Amino acid sequence: MMAAYNNDPLCGEKALPLRKIVHMSGVAVPFIADIYGREYAALALAGATLIFLITEAIKASEKKRYVYGLLWRNREKEVFALDPLLYILSFFVLLGLSYFVNAGICYASMVVLALGDGVAPLIGRLGSLRLPGSCKTVEGTIGGVILSSIVGFYFVGVLAVVGSVAGMVTECSISRHDNLFIPFAALVAMLLGNILF
Repeated sequence: MMAAYNNDPLCGEKALPLRKIVHMSGVAVPFIADIYGREYAALALAGATLIFLITEAIKASEKKRYVYGLLWRNREKEVFALDPLLYILSFFVLLGLSYFVNAGICYASMVVLALGDGVAPLIGRLGSLRLPGSCKTVEGTIGGVILSSIVGFYFVGVLAVVGSVAGMVTECSISRHDNLFIPFAALVAMLLGNILF
């Protein structure tokens, strides 16, 4: 169930710490939405979108600078980086959904994407227990579940564990565009958990 593909294009690439820090900084969005309002969270996401589009536009001229190798994966260096855009899009969709379904669940789903998916490869580099047929590790997956559950608890209590497990199982089961699938797997699992329990 938790196996990923052996031909995962990310298996041969090392984690980019600066990219992961940017990835995990997304955890601020649900807190901004909860404390200050969704409009401010939307403004933060709009700003992030603008910064992303600017970095994509100057990417070709940035090749010789140090930052270039810290933000873009090898396969993104010559083409448009779709995964960061999907990350931002997922946040926008979840923010929009929070007007119609349980807002806390939407916010906790953002936490799973930002922290669970962000920290898993960093912890995974220290791990040695590989998931069957995968380059991902048990330690990374468990670390992602624990961190996103702890922070997600603020929004939905114990239900955060359900979303974290669903999101991290999805993270280690797919090889492409996980920024789109992880938060919505977490969302569906928590919505179902909310109904059943």
